[in-house]
Amino acid sequence: FSFFPSRPPDCSMAQLPPFQGLPGRVALHALLLCLLPKGVASAGAGAVLRLEGSSGYSKSFPGLLAEWSKDAEKVSGLSLTRLGDDPHGCSPMPRCSGCAVFVLQGKCPFSMKARRAEAAGAELLIVAMAADGPTVSMTSEVHRTWYGAKTPRITAISVSKAIGRQAVLAMDRNESLTATCWKRQANVYGDIMSEAAVAILAVSLIMLGAWHSVEDLRHPKDQDKFNEQVLAVEETSGFQFVFFGSAMLTVLFFFMKYLIYILLLMFASGAVSTTAMLLEPVIAAWRPSLRATKACKLPERIAGLLGVEQEHSWADAIAESVGGVLAICFLIFRNNDTFGWLLQDAIAVMLLLTIQRTLRLPNLKVGTLLLVCTFFFDIFWVFLSPMIFKKSVMIEVATGGGTGQSVPMVLKIPALSSDLPGQFKILGLGDIAIPGLLISLLLRHDLVRGYKRCGGYFLAGVIGYAVGLLATFVSLYLMQHGQPALLFLVPGTLVPTCVIALRKGELAALWAASYGPEAPEGYVPLAGDAEKQA
Repeated sequence: FSFFPSRPPDCSMAQLPPFQGLPGRVALHALLLCLLPKGVASAGAGAVLRLEGSSGYSKSFPGLLAEWSKDAEKVSGLSLTRLGDDPHGCSPMPRCSGCAVFVLQGKCPFSMKARRAEAAGAELLIVAMAADGPTVSMTSEVHRTWYGAKTPRITAISVSKAIGRQAVLAMDRNESLTATCWKRQANVYGDIMSEAAVAILAVSLIMLGAWHSVEDLRHPKDQDKFNEQVLAVEETSGFQFVFFGSAMLTVLFFFMKYLIYILLLMFASGAVSTTAMLLEPVIAAWRPSLRATKACKLPERIAGLLGVEQEHSWADAIAESVGGVLAICFLIFRNNDTFGWLLQDAIAVMLLLTIQRTLRLPNLKVGTLLLVCTFFFDIFWVFLSPMIFKKSVMIEVATGGGTGQSVPMVLKIPALSSDLPGQFKILGLGDIAIPGLLISLLLRHDLVRGYKRCGGYFLAGVIGYAVGLLATFVSLYLMQHGQPALLFLVPGTLVPTCVIALRKGELAALWAASYGPEAPEGYVPLAGDAEKQA
């Protein structure tokens, strides 16, 4: 199995214990690739730009109205024009009565671009930002004439660099485009509800994944079989994840236009192996005969490509067929704003559950190293990489690098805004998978020590994760820029864990614990397990 964005060579970490079957490799590659770009969520916008083409193309984008256009009326059905000789719109423009002009930021003030477009007879000016990051609202320098001060009267909207790239691609693919622009009505309640839905989904997945990861403790009779599919994370794992993640980010940064569709295909292929892993036990429990009956045997090369076993029972075949249908539907409908996000989220959820089920932190020391490494990984590639690459590598790759495609390694929830369809609130898979491994460790420790719900570490870790998500959303609105969530989630989960461990006098024991695939020392099966199994 190769979860997008690429399938690296067999880069299993050194000194990892051997394991049988494919699930460990599935989860290992998935966790590594979850460190890659998570997308950039934009904060509120003051206007909506809608582009429509003769071939049926139609899409809406957020933007910011210029200072002089804040009270402008809606303009619609304007023929969209792109300047060939001067893409920045600083020179006199050819006459285009009643059109919309698309230009790039830079080389002259916004007010000059507006006056040039106004003189040409245009009714709408669209300015795409020159750099990644938040969209800048246009202000006007006072232009004095013999008749006094004069400001532009043309309706003007600024959009982000990523949206500008999508507009250029749309103009290249369509013979004619029309532009419509109107002031967006603020929907604070809708934004809060959308963010809350993302937070609830993320916290629920963290808890469900942790519960799924301790199946060996809940069902001791199946412990050996469960642990055959578990891979323990080593102390060097954090450094290796960061190294390989950084290498792949750099490759994607330079070659995204060649790799983006391969990445989408590999993401979709993850549906096959993860569905087989999670759905097959459910099918077998429903109809045990389906697991006992052999269906087929796949060629070794195809089995390795899909990340599944060669020998297939009917339960395997049914589960993989469901995953295959899901993968095909995702590839076909991924850009459908109505239900494409549901297909992407379904694959992402199964991937996250697979990671927490098959990767295990043996102790707090390994967990701390992993979280701290990914903490600095996020900070460097979002904020510091522009010093080397002249732009944020994380943001560039997350937005598709000018291909018009977005990287699908995020959970998406539609924004509850009636005037701007196709907008989503997002959270990267790595922001769930990485802290999720620590939460799973805390639940395992609580069960082994026999702590009650409110007397252990698990509940505090979940609450800390939720507080970290809240801090991320607040920072997003205050900074008006996409934020690396691990900046808040890592301290939100590690700090309460260490504080509780110190208070209980267990920090040293938890730091050096051994919760690997083997049964923990001194573990007694949970009370009531026999009755539950019966």
